[in-house]
Amino acid sequence: MAEPDAARGRPGRRYAARRMDLRRLRAGDWIAALSGAGLLVSLFLPWYGGGAEEASGWEALAVVDVALALVAAFGVSLFVITASQGVPAVPIALSAIVTIVGLIGLVLVLIRLANLPDGFDGREPGVWLGVLATIGIVVGAALTMRDERLSPDGGHTDLTGRPTAAPPEIERIPAPRAE
Repeated sequence: MAEPDAARGRPGRRYAARRMDLRRLRAGDWIAALSGAGLLVSLFLPWYGGGAEEASGWEALAVVDVALALVAAFGVSLFVITASQGVPAVPIALSAIVTIVGLIGLVLVLIRLANLPDGFDGREPGVWLGVLATIGIVVGAALTMRDERLSPDGGHTDLTGRPTAAPPEIERIPAPRAE
């Protein structure tokens, strides 16, 4: 049986965690994250009412509540991944996935908006917040996917949008004369 590194007198392997840089975040990342948090909060609010009885999203939805919680987690993960990744490839790929997952969540919420559970005859604020939040996740992820972070005129940035030094000037050499 192998001993852990610390038990053999060697320090354990430690990996530095990636530092989050909020300057990498785009407007779509913020929209998707706030909408994801809003969707998660909406599941705890009343979705349906009937007389004196109300039911939250967790109580009224069978499996859809778990699916919507995952959609909310995808929205928030876009924010975290974009802030922690040094290259734009992973966040852009994730934004495409979040857009699709958000569309699935939007269809689920719209179905639950149209189809009231048995015993309830009214819709409460939670379901409306759920609709708005899933729309926000889709819009935020689509905006993130669309934003390519081009450098503003006169400014120089790296692939993540952070300012960098100007590239070195290229010396122009005249073409040789034909004799």
